[in-house]
Amino acid sequence: MNLRKIFLTLLILLSFLGMGITLSNIQSQEADQLLETHGLSNNTRYFYTDKKTTIRSFLKYLHKNFKNSQIQVHFNNRYEKDQVLVWANKSIVAQPTDNGRYFTMDDFNSMVTVAVLGPDSNINTTTSQNNKYIIYDNRYYSVIGTFKRYKQIDQYRYYMTTGINQENSTDSLANYRVSIDASARVLKAVSKHYKVSLKYPGFVIRHKSRKYSIIQELILIVLLSLVGIIGNVIIAMLHWKQAKLTRLRGDLLRNWLINRSSRYLLVELLLMLGSYFILVWKAFFERPEYLIALLSLNLVILIISYMTTIFVMKRKEK
Repeated sequence: MNLRKIFLTLLILLSFLGMGITLSNIQSQEADQLLETHGLSNNTRYFYTDKKTTIRSFLKYLHKNFKNSQIQVHFNNRYEKDQVLVWANKSIVAQPTDNGRYFTMDDFNSMVTVAVLGPDSNINTTTSQNNKYIIYDNRYYSVIGTFKRYKQIDQYRYYMTTGINQENSTDSLANYRVSIDASARVLKAVSKHYKVSLKYPGFVIRHKSRKYSIIQELILIVLLSLVGIIGNVIIAMLHWKQAKLTRLRGDLLRNWLINRSSRYLLVELLLMLGSYFILVWKAFFERPEYLIALLSLNLVILIISYMTTIFVMKRKEK
């Protein structure tokens, strides 16, 4: 009987670890997506336009009509292929940099354009008084950071801010592929106002296909939880069987069960805590609080399954 309990306890430990590893895989995929798109979400659509309008007038239109909406826009230069201009009206997800930093709201509202370079960017640069500058179109732009070298990131691109008050916003919108990350309402209004057809970027199509993988991983988490529940039900039945072999009755039987159950549930709490520390040590978690919530919820479910089994066995006895 003890060997069976040890085996079932190890099975429950493995279910905790398996759930954590699966959650780590989900968060890793989400982190990869953010790296691949430089913070753009799956709501992103892109368009081209031949209208004689400037980036500045486009940004003014967005600012005037959708001040309370979360919007981020990437302008991919159609002629300078490695150049991307970035603008947002709210705080955006900071991208990992090897040195320096990524853009903030202050950069978009400023009159000064700043840049972040890819690790292998070929853009002409110069250094003066320990400050690095891009030289583009006979102008100098301060470099505030360099992206970390990740396989998900295009190594050669460089990103520059743009804004209503920045000089590069006077460039024609027709010179860029415009990728806009916003709500469906905003996208619909932009499409109608500029008479353009919005298309899905390649990364959105890829990420939508990955959703099926995430659904499978969520199902796996549920199955692992069921494995733990089954293990706990069997252990509760073994404890009840042991209790009956003692031939105790009344309060003595109840106290025996409470003592044995409390000790075992304490073991499960330690298994959960041990799993948490092993997982955060060995696996990737962008948001460890989700791991704590998942393991804690699973522990509560295990406790309920154990106590319910004892209650049912007791009712059957009567």
